[in-house]
Amino acid sequence: MTLAAELYALTHRGHPGDLAFYRRSCRGAKSVLELGCGSGRVLSALRRPGRRLVGLDRDAGLLRLARRSLGSGVDLVRADMTKFELGERFERVLIPYSALYCLLYKADALSCLRSVRRHLTRDGLLLLDAYAADAFHRAGGPQGHQIDWLRTLEHRGRSYDVFEQSRWHRRRQRLEVTYVYVDAKSGRRIEQALPQRYWLAAELRPLFTRAGLEFVSLEGDFRGGRYSPARSELMVVTAGPR
Repeated sequence: MTLAAELYALTHRGHPGDLAFYRRSCRGAKSVLELGCGSGRVLSALRRPGRRLVGLDRDAGLLRLARRSLGSGVDLVRADMTKFELGERFERVLIPYSALYCLLYKADALSCLRSVRRHLTRDGLLLLDAYAADAFHRAGGPQGHQIDWLRTLEHRGRSYDVFEQSRWHRRRQRLEVTYVYVDAKSGRRIEQALPQRYWLAAELRPLFTRAGLEFVSLEGDFRGGRYSPARSELMVVTAGPR
């Protein structure tokens, strides 16, 4: 088990309320596919008797963590979410916690959503959440750089100070994010790059349409609140096949 994967899983714990949202949204669904499943945090919350669960991720270390935490009864697939073929359809496909933003080019996002469309049942739904970028995109300058201390993690008897270092490119809608873990005792640094290409709310509907998906809703939180480009911190999207 790699230390880097364990630190990643401890750092990226989703948005408050996301597990309850995905439980509600998957109620009654007999088959669920999660893209970017990581260490299995969301899949673990969705286990039900008789429900088929499949998780897909390209990171081998995170999938090892998922196998350890989930055990049997959940299929885990190492693959790229930009283009995959599992040979079956699902009533729900999930892309939680801004995983769509890990696809750095429009062509990759479109390819991912087309793959989702092929894997949805006739009445299936795609559900995703991501941080809302509209407000800071419109208010900020052409580029920026900052370093923020996030928290201290205790892991394997050691303390790590966690920093987030980010560079922002407004025109490209890119965030070059690096998480830095500093061992409080030895000073050893572990760095994890997580580049992102964010989407504005107005761009999503045309993208989904090109992929053969139809918007059901765009909301600003996990409780069904209205999305506001000026105030919302989240985009919560539901879509189905056209």
